[in-house]
Amino acid sequence: MLLNNKGISVYWILSAILFVGLIFILALPHFFNLDTEKNIDDCTNNMKVIWVATSDYVADTRADFGGDLNLLTRTKKKQDPKNVYLPEKLFCPEQDKNKQDYIVYGKFVEDFLETGESRIHTGVIVLCPELIRHNKHFLDKAFYENMSPSLLQNYMVDDLDYIDQQTKSDGERKYQCVMDYINMWKSDKDAFAKRKADTNHFRRQLFPDAFQNQNIVDDFNF
Repeated sequence: MLLNNKGISVYWILSAILFVGLIFILALPHFFNLDTEKNIDDCTNNMKVIWVATSDYVADTRADFGGDLNLLTRTKKKQDPKNVYLPEKLFCPEQDKNKQDYIVYGKFVEDFLETGESRIHTGVIVLCPELIRHNKHFLDKAFYENMSPSLLQNYMVDDLDYIDQQTKSDGERKYQCVMDYINMWKSDKDAFAKRKADTNHFRRQLFPDAFQNQNIVDDFNF
């Protein structure tokens, strides 16, 4: 075995260097946030879990959900009292300290038909608190296609997809538009009826310039 003047094995030194190098490589994603794609996947998976939990809660309680995730972690399921709606709090992986909850809003609507028959609708919006800095932390339309969404949820999905298309990679604008959109649902008791009657009801309020330009084009073509 090769030894230096102090009797330390050369192989031991090489092993130590390799070990330190391995630790450095493994630590790179944590310290320099190189694994952004994994963080996107983890965050969107978190939002999917929260969406399912909130949708079940809104349907069972037949009431709006204001966004307190602690309520979901301590409330037993109506159909499965042994379990709660959300087993644990989930956080965006981009957050190290001062973790913020996901922004969640759930809407319950009972719609009455002309026959007097009623239909139940639920709609849930889940928003990442880090969307401003990470614009890809956003649930896309494809997620909802296999979730059997109600009419209300379909309205929300289409509007959110429109917001996503209009704001593109501008995370700050996307975040603000979704927050404004949520507040519109919260503040207007007739929001469902207005959206049902007019596909662009919310979109005109969020993007007035886009619709003004469209009117100019329509008038020109006419």
